[in-house]
Amino acid sequence: MTRRRSLLVAGAALCVVAPSLSAQIMDHTMVPGGRVRLQASPVFESWDSRFGRGPGDTSITERLGADLTDPTTVSLFPGIATLTGAVRDVVATPFDPVLGSTAALVRQDVTRIDFGAHLGVFDWLTVGAVLPWMRTRTAVDVSFFPDTANATLGLNPSIGSSGLVQDFLASTAVARTQAQAYAASICAGDPSAACSAAQALADRAETFDASLQTAYTASPFFPLTGSAVGDALMQEASALSAELMAVGLAGLAPLILSDQLLAEEEDLARIPTLAGGGIEATLPLTTVQSLWAAGDMEVSARVRLLDNLTPTDEGWSHPGFGYRITGRLLVRLPTGTAPDPDILLDLGTGDAQTDVEGGMTATLRFGSKVGFTAGALYGRQGETVVTRRVAPPEVVLAPVSTRTELTWRPGAYVGVAAAPSIHLAPSITLHGEYRFFHKRRDEFELVDVAEPLNPDVLAIESGVKAHLVGGGLRYDTVDAWRRGDASLPVEIHLRLLGTVAGSGGQVQKATRVEAGLRLFRRLWGPDR
Repeated sequence: MTRRRSLLVAGAALCVVAPSLSAQIMDHTMVPGGRVRLQASPVFESWDSRFGRGPGDTSITERLGADLTDPTTVSLFPGIATLTGAVRDVVATPFDPVLGSTAALVRQDVTRIDFGAHLGVFDWLTVGAVLPWMRTRTAVDVSFFPDTANATLGLNPSIGSSGLVQDFLASTAVARTQAQAYAASICAGDPSAACSAAQALADRAETFDASLQTAYTASPFFPLTGSAVGDALMQEASALSAELMAVGLAGLAPLILSDQLLAEEEDLARIPTLAGGGIEATLPLTTVQSLWAAGDMEVSARVRLLDNLTPTDEGWSHPGFGYRITGRLLVRLPTGTAPDPDILLDLGTGDAQTDVEGGMTATLRFGSKVGFTAGALYGRQGETVVTRRVAPPEVVLAPVSTRTELTWRPGAYVGVAAAPSIHLAPSITLHGEYRFFHKRRDEFELVDVAEPLNPDVLAIESGVKAHLVGGGLRYDTVDAWRRGDASLPVEIHLRLLGTVAGSGGQVQKATRVEAGLRLFRRLWGPDR
């Protein structure tokens, strides 16, 4: 059976960040000394499926909506399992939670414009910065089909009748305390049959109080009035209350069951935001589009190592075999916004930590028509403290009780790329492109180690591999301008890429469209 995958932070970080990382490999151009290069590069990326993990750790394609699709709806809310266990601790009646079925379609996309400025300090050294300006969108269409004939669960009365529920829970807590004191007094005087009966009553009151306290806070749902399990809970509460009063102790306040069926899609969408529902998200489970905001700024330096392709002051003749090799050091700053743990399926615009990345790129020319560019990079990601909901990858609607601070140590990554090219004209290049990206698994550690959470579940599927294939068209007059064959230096490109394969479980099957315009202005030095 195919395991479903989460839409949460790990996949989001991969989609927003990883493709831009591999894009840096192919950006090998240098700025002439004494000039500044200004750029604006719009990028649009969209996906509605991912490369998940199937049987035997094989890679399969899964729809994003699979995480919100369930013929019973029960698995979407992990607190229902806790509710079921708590109820079964106090009643013997079989309890199978029934709500209805759910199906969903989900699509996510990122629109980004990379604004940048790079300075040619010397012909062999270019420094600069790029600031992404981003907007994310998650489109969610959830269909809920209630099982009104067989439903055993309705909305938790803590949501609409919290006062009555609190009165009941206060009475169970009092009954527990009084029953324990009563048993202690009886057993202290005469450890006999009376003591055994008093201790049994105290144990029963303790179990009932602990179970109902858990049941009311576990999930947005609770047994329905008129259901078999609801009737069994009422009978148990009445019997316990009568036994307490029979020995002179306070009885219980009325038990409050659910009287509201989950009947419409709007009900399901708003449940995560309801106070007392156990999830307490900021926004409903609907389409959300963020405002434009800054991503993680990149500050870089590129050095030309070997080159016989760039014209010099001494002149230039086209070599039969040309080469240009450059090296680059980049620091990615935490200027973006990390995904909000209280906004479901939030992508965020950054990772809230610093990356240090190094790479090399080589361009080869074979005559005047054929070329080849290849590059590689390696990056280390710094640790930071983040707030997340600690839940397995398949859980989208994680309970608010799992929200905590963690120390996050992102895995290191590598990327390689290759691009064969055909020069249609001296300044016009048509190229294909292949990219590979690999990131190691992350590590997480609780800031408060006393919390009963397992941070290792967040590392599941955080290690990924992705393969991208595409191509593009480039117009570049920088070298022609150096030779005196063009009036102005300018770079324009158009690129289309698609993720064709991946592993790890969180590689989004994305399509990426990218364009770019770069203009140059002289600050000092000669005109060319």
